[in-house]
Parts: sequence; C-alpha cells; structure tokens
Amino acid sequence: VTPKILHCDFEKSISNASITIFHNITIKYCVWHYKRSLEVQKNKLCYNEVENNHKIYLLNKALTNFPFINPEYIFDIYNHTKIICQIYNYFNFLNFLEYFNKTYLYKYDIQYWKYYNDINHITNNASESFNNYLKKLFYKNPSLYELIYHFKREESLSYNNYKRKIEGVWKKKKNINKN
Repeated sequence: VTPKILHCDFEKSISNASITIFHNITIKYCVWHYKRSLEVQKNKLCYNEVENNHKIYLLNKALTNFPFINPEYIFDIYNHTKIICQIYNYFNFLNFLEYFNKTYLYKYDIQYWKYYNDINHITNNASESFNNYLKKLFYKNPSLYELIYHFKREESLSYNNYKRKIEGVWKKKKNINKN
C-alpha cells in the first residue's frame, strides 16, 4: 500500500521521512496546528500590540488565513504587512512577522499548508481521534499478535460501518433484550 496523502502536524521530520519513503506522497499540514502555532507566537511576541490596535489585529487575521489565500499573493501580502508595520513602528508585530517568515515561508513549503482550491481535510483531527481511540484500546503495550488481532477487528468494524452507510443505514441498530 502506497499512501497518496499524509495529513500531519507541522512535524518536519515526519514529512521528510514520508517523502523519502513514498516519493509521490502529498503532504498536507493541519490548519488547526498552523493557527494554534501562530496564536502561541503572537501571544509571546506581540499580544498587547495586536489586542490594542485594530489595524494590527486585522493584519494578524490575514496571516492566520493564509492557507486559504491564493499562493500567488501570499508574499505580496506578507511584504505589504511588513511595510505597514515599519511605517507605523509596530516593532513587536515585526518580530512576529520575522518568526512567520522563517517558519512558514521558508522552513515549510507553502504547498504543504495551503488549501486554496482544496478544502478537503484541512485538519488531521480524524487521525488524532483514532490515535486517542487506540491509546484507550491498549491499556498496555500489546504483543504483535494482539496488535494484529485488534487492527483486523477495527478494519472489520469500519468496513461493516461503511457498508451500512452505503445502504442508507446511518445509525447502529439497538439491541433489544426480550425476557
């Protein structure tokens, strides 16, 4: 099995390893993690400046929505934002822009975090949810045979769920015990 798309957090090592192993794979980083990372850095570098100045607040919102903007315009918008910050002496936001530039414009390829014209699966919530489910399923480290057994069982349950939905049955039947 060769995966076509990998949805993941902004983990450079995971994406690099995936590209090395699966040469034709498409990497898609999670928009939620993108926005969360920007929020954390904004709070560290320029929280007061953003919260107390509507113009900077709007510039910050523009950056957080870059994944949905045509990639041809991203560098122009970034440069325009930087010029505005230099004119009005928004020094803390300039530090934030420098972080953004180093992290998202150069460290990570824009094609991996842009979703312009492709809004399918913009987060990796489904895989994180399944990971949490598996953690609860295995109270300890399973043996290889236990792991295979549980994966086969999960595959069967998923397939049965899929078949039910294809047939138009969206809810599981409730068991009715007759006494």
